[in-house]
Amino acid sequence: RVIFVGKLIVSKGVDLLVAAWPLIHRENPGARLLLVGFGAYEAGLRALVTALGEGDLDSARHIAAVGRQLEGGEAGRLDNLADFLAIPPMGYAEAAVAAAGSVSFSGRLEHDEVARVLPACDAMVVPSTFPEAFGMVAAEGAASGVLPVCAEHSGLAEVTAVLAAEVPEVAGLISFDLGPAAIPELAAGVVGWLGLDEAERVETGRNIAESADGNWSWRGVAQDVISASEGEIRPVRRP
Repeated sequence: RVIFVGKLIVSKGVDLLVAAWPLIHRENPGARLLLVGFGAYEAGLRALVTALGEGDLDSARHIAAVGRQLEGGEAGRLDNLADFLAIPPMGYAEAAVAAAGSVSFSGRLEHDEVARVLPACDAMVVPSTFPEAFGMVAAEGAASGVLPVCAEHSGLAEVTAVLAAEVPEVAGLISFDLGPAAIPELAAGVVGWLGLDEAERVETGRNIAESADGNWSWRGVAQDVISASEGEIRPVRRP
């Protein structure tokens, strides 16, 4: 079970996850993807899911070409998606058809509802293409023991760097660069995580949760503030 939580708008990069899903599903038959949220690009995403599920890559390419027009903005090419669909991997259309019916939209969930859903998932993807002040959703996923596979930039990179340093087992899985290879790299991170032995994944998930708790829980943040404050008032010792 893989999850996305956030606004269904172009800048959140959900199209990257939808396009990567056939590659993930091909290696994990029976896997399910849940898209949690709402937004102006929901109709565009549903159209992309449908096009891929029917193996209609021409329609998918059109969606990538018009981009923000489908959320009410001016037409603008979605470069990462368009570049990927221009020359998809061998067997991609067949994999997309095989994954049909495995993607669900939940609509809006309240915070307490998300808190119940997250621990039931195996991986989270945070594919934003726009800078994020802080990767709060990624931190929340990590706190549930769920690996957050994130685009490597801005506040998301802050979260993934800490997790990768404290839980080295996830260092090669937890992030991907935006660009022509974004979609296959995203898929590789999720596939690599789901491919771990279940006992290893559970144990690593506990370590991820402990790291998140130590760094971003109220207790962890309070301890950082206290430590910083003590550092500021501690008298300077001169030789």
